[in-house]
Parts: sequence; structure tokens; C-alpha cells
Amino acid sequence: MKVYMKNYLKYSLFVVIASMLGLAFNSCDDWTDPESLDLKNPTLEDSNPQLYADYLKNLRDYKAGEHNAIFVSFDNPKTIPMKQAERLTALPDSVDFICLNNPDNLNSVTQEEMVKVENDKGTRVLYVIDYNGFEADWQAMEKANPKLTEEDALQYLGGQIDAALALCDKYSYHGIVVDYTGRSLVSLTEPALALYNARQQNLFDRVMAWRETHKGKTLVLYSNIQYLVPENMDMLEEYDYLVIKSASSTNADDLSVKTYLAVQAGKDAVLGVEGGINPVPTDRFLACVQLPQADDKDKIIGYWNTLTGDNEKTIAALGAAQWVTQESPDFSRKGLFVMNVHNDYYNRTYGYVRDIIRIMNPNK
Repeated sequence: MKVYMKNYLKYSLFVVIASMLGLAFNSCDDWTDPESLDLKNPTLEDSNPQLYADYLKNLRDYKAGEHNAIFVSFDNPKTIPMKQAERLTALPDSVDFICLNNPDNLNSVTQEEMVKVENDKGTRVLYVIDYNGFEADWQAMEKANPKLTEEDALQYLGGQIDAALALCDKYSYHGIVVDYTGRSLVSLTEPALALYNARQQNLFDRVMAWRETHKGKTLVLYSNIQYLVPENMDMLEEYDYLVIKSASSTNADDLSVKTYLAVQAGKDAVLGVEGGINPVPTDRFLACVQLPQADDKDKIIGYWNTLTGDNEKTIAALGAAQWVTQESPDFSRKGLFVMNVHNDYYNRTYGYVRDIIRIMNPNK
């Protein structure tokens, strides 16, 4: 009996192994002509289209309602996206605005995804007009050719601004973000102030002319408002959001100080004017933050100097999200602008961005 059972077990084991080998090596053709396997996991859209459609409708309704907005800037590739981190459709659904860093020469896939995220999710795609870059290019030209005049400067800068504004219609963007840093007016001499004013007017007169013909588009200013000349402050009501230059801030108090400086600049602009109304709208401020970098061992970029309960540096994005939820008597906090969000894809697939959304809009 023992011998029989022993032989039976050996035979059974042989049958199992032979069957497995037979499945694996069915024929020589299977070795020389392999078939690709469809390993696609079913999505909610595939398995329950109606439930997914209801979800998208609720998402669009949420974005159309009152909530703290989240903007992200995205370093879109100029070539066809080859990985998920390069795709607009991979960003978290609750992102309100995606701001492209490379707005021209868009590849076909990015253009298709711009339409898809807006139609499906209500996510609006903007782009950055980097005036600071235009100024830097002009300075290099001026250094190479000292004979260039200020008239040449205004003509060059104006042409760059016009070309950048034209991209909105070319690619059907939902709007623009004007990135203008400026400089303190306090130390400027009269001639320097006149030149500074002329260049600033050269920019914002063109932006306001664009605004007249693009009323339905989103217009955002990313700037130090206290560096605007008083003549340019009346235009601020035309902007849907005002983003303070706080990417390098190291604590929540600095976000408040920078916002108060913007509000105070408006008060100073109408100081002594009878019945003067502050031209700086106080109901549309956003803070701006950077995300941590994987190779930043000293935790400088994307961190504040304040410490968490675990004695770790505060992640700026999470600290700023908490700041957005707080109230202040003199201005409203309307959301957060997160720079270069593509870097966050490899952190639990946009883990920081999802945490920001949960903090700012806990009911979402």
C-alpha cells in the first residue's frame, strides 16, 4: 500500500508538471511567434459608463461652484508624451487650472488632452506669458549691441508680448497667466522711473487690449503688486485671480505679509484722493509654492523653515494649503498656485497635490 501511494504521488506530480510544461511550451510556433497579452485593467469608465458620467458631471458642478481653487504649472513636453508624467489627463481630477510652461508648438496629443480635460472634467488650460524672460532676452541683445535704443526696446518687447498673447487663440487656451516681477519703486530716480513706467505700460496696455476682446477667458496676474506704478493699478479689477510672488517664502506669516503689501500698495495709490477707492481687489488672492525636489538633500526648495510635530521641516505646499483655509479681515484667500507639478507625479502619483486638495476642500 505504501509503495502504491508513493508511486501514485510521483505519477500525480509528473502529470501536474507535464501539464504545466504543456501549457508553457505548446509548440515551437509559440516560441517563435509569441502573442501579445492584453493586460489592460478595466476602468470605471469601461465597467460602468453611467456611473462614470455621473461622476464627471458632479466634478464639473463642483468646479463651477464656490471652492478654493488649485492652479498648477506643468512643464509640457514639446514632443509626443511618452509617459504618464507628461500627460494632462493623468493630473488629479480636482485640479481647476493647468498652466502650460511651453505654450507654443504644441504636439497633437497635448492639444487633444487640453480639449478632453476641459470637456470631461471642467479643467481649464492656461499658459504663462513670461515677461521676465522677454526682459532678459532684451538685456542680452542690448549687451551685444550697445547702439540699441529704448525705442528699440519697446518695439522688441511689444512684439514679444503680442506674439505671446496670440497663442491663446491659436491653440484655444482658456486664458493666460501674466508673470511680471517688477522692482521696487522706492530707489528709482525720476529718469529710471519714467523708463520703468513706459515698459510697464507697454506690457499692460497690450494685456488690457487683449482683455477687451477676450472677456470670456481667464486672466491671472502673477506679480508683486506693490511694484506696479499707480497708473496701472486700476486694471487689477480685470484679473480673475491675483497670485502673490511667494514661491520662496519660508513660513505662513510671509504669505500674509506679501498679501498685505499688495493691499497696502493700493491704499497708498489713492492716499490723499478724496473718495479714493483701493484699486487692489481683496477678494481673489492666491499664494504660490514650489514642490520638494527629489535631489534636494538639504530640503531647501519646497520647504518652510517651520517644523512639524515630528520635528521635520514643513512642506511649503501643505503649509500654504492650511494658510488658504484660514480667514483674515482685510483680504480673501482663494486658493493656491503650485509650480511645476509634473515633479509630483512620482510622489505617490501626485501625492502632494491630492493632499493639498483635501486640505483646502475637505468636503471634496
